[in-house]
This record gives sequence, C-alpha cells and structure tokens, in this order.
Amino acid sequence: MRTSKIHCDCNAVQISMSGDPKVHAFCHCEDCRELLQVPYHSIIAWEPDKVEITKGKENVVEYQHPSKRMKRVFCKHCGDVLYNTNAMGWKLVSQLMFQKCNPGKLPTAFQSNAHFFYDRRIVEIEDTLPKR
Repeated sequence: MRTSKIHCDCNAVQISMSGDPKVHAFCHCEDCRELLQVPYHSIIAWEPDKVEITKGKENVVEYQHPSKRMKRVFCKHCGDVLYNTNAMGWKLVSQLMFQKCNPGKLPTAFQSNAHFFYDRRIVEIEDTLPKR
C-alpha cells in the first residue's frame, strides 16, 4: 500500500496518508474559496481514516468554519495549512503542499484529472481536463 507524507514548513507537524487518494482535481466551489481564500483549490483527497498525524499533534490547530462543515488544519508555529476537510469529512491536501514536501514531479495518481464545480468558477482555466 502506498504511503505518502507531508510536513509543515517548520517540521513541527508530520502527516502520513495511506493508499490512493479518493479524488485528485481542481475544486472551484465557493466553500473552498471562502475557507482557504483562494480562487480554486488543487486537491488530493483521502478518506479521513487514511490520514494520520504522525508527529506534533499538539502543534496542530483546527479552524472550524462558523457556518460550513469544513475545517482548516494548520501548524500553530509556522501557520502552514496542512489540509482542510470538506462537508463529506474527506481530508484534502493541496497539491502544492504535497509537491513542496515531495520534490519532483507530482505522481500521476495525484495530478488533477478534472475540474469540479467549474460552473461556479471565478477564474477561467484553459486546459483539456473535464469540467464538471
């Protein structure tokens, strides 16, 4: 089984993800934009039980959105966002975070293969990926 790892900038928190991701795509929903303050989010999503904090659990802060069933999880020391959760409870790691922690080409199994909620976009993306 594949095991992937990420860590925050100051390395106070380390996280391990097991198995293949559930989804790897670009998300254009209003919820992600509001929670993360980004125009769209490049995600690698795992089921909650496939993501484990392996170091520094005491250094993790969870921000619960006041009206949505979403959280932003970050390091209390450096502020690096490690992952966020969506309304389904999936844990979404940014492709940028993954690539920063695992230098080199993003594995094919983690590269975006679609755009979700593209009809809600605020930025046009010119590529050949399916836009749902």
